Amino acid sequence: MEADLTVDMILSVFLVFTRVAALIMTGPFFSAVAFPKQVKLFFAMATTILLFFAIPAEGAFVSASDGTLFIFTAIILEVLVGVALGLVGQLVFAGLEMAGMLISLNTGLSFANMIDTMTQQQNAVLSNLFSMVAVLVFLSIDGDKIYISALARSFELIPVNEAQIHLAGPYMLEIATYLFTIGVQIASPFIIVLFLLDVSLAIFARIMPQANMMFIALPIKFGVGIALLMLALPYLPTAFDMMFQHLFDFVAELMGVIGPDQF
Repeated sequence: MEADLTVDMILSVFLVFTRVAALIMTGPFFSAVAFPKQVKLFFAMATTILLFFAIPAEGAFVSASDGTLFIFTAIILEVLVGVALGLVGQLVFAGLEMAGMLISLNTGLSFANMIDTMTQQQNAVLSNLFSMVAVLVFLSIDGDKIYISALARSFELIPVNEAQIHLAGPYMLEIATYLFTIGVQIASPFIIVLFLLDVSLAIFARIMPQANMMFIALPIKFGVGIALLMLALPYLPTAFDMMFQHLFDFVAELMGVIGPDQF
């Protein structure tokens, strides 16, 4: 009897670990390449132990008598639930990085790339700037703690092997559409001003066709873009804060969407 109980507990802990590890590997901030894999593994294990004794028994407890198919299906579902919760946060950062890319393309800064310390990939300078500011804002509002709290709450709303994971795709597509729209809105003042500047330069080129607009336009657009960025920088943390507040709402809504209470 004690042996059966021990096996059941090990299986239950492993399923909790599966969801936690999947979120840490895909979620915002936690999945950064800058964190060694050993640190992520230790953090996932420590979080699993803490959550296992805090969540309701019906949220994570399984038994070896449930059968191999049930346990295998539960493992897959736990991975997908963790990935879904993590990707919602990544969509916010992707929307902000897209805003930086759009601004870079219109100001000529897209020629200057640098390594993003979070992903170890080359991005535009402004994309990296927005990403770093977003991380600082995320940590300043205790976003990491809120995310872990949401993870603990997920075991109450989405017990093991009861997720309606097929509903996550359409909902995440709606979230992605909304967040990328917000990203375009953040970049829209730059796009509009620089578009008007392009029109003005085009008129100037018609008036003075002998002028070499290639050498005139680029420094002007670069200077105007930098000036606009200086004006916008004080407001970026507030805008990012609002997006992260939406993120936490999206995570809560996603748990409601894929939870078993939908049916």
